[in-house]
Amino acid sequence: MTQKTADNAAGAVSKYANSYFVGLTWRDMFQADDRIGIAFTQPLKVTEMADDSATGEVDPFVWEAYYSFRPNDSIELRPAVFGGSNITNDNDDDVFGVALTSVFKF
Repeated sequence: MTQKTADNAAGAVSKYANSYFVGLTWRDMFQADDRIGIAFTQPLKVTEMADDSATGEVDPFVWEAYYSFRPNDSIELRPAVFGGSNITNDNDDDVFGVALTSVFKF
């Protein structure tokens, strides 16, 4: 967990902010040189304002899961699924998506 303070910063709006990140990776699960991973985080969130006003009840949360494998010696494929909830200042800001990363080495 990270805690930042801005007590003496000029024009500071937030006083304290917290965040965390956890990432796990497993190797060689189904075949040699493959990887499975998951990660989740709470992006930097203001917990106390400089003027001691309320910060609201929004708790952002972001996650990702991926599988990386090599169909041959020159190509690596990494499909991933990701999502998040409450990522900005309101409760109706959810995201979901998929991605495919390809790496070619010659």
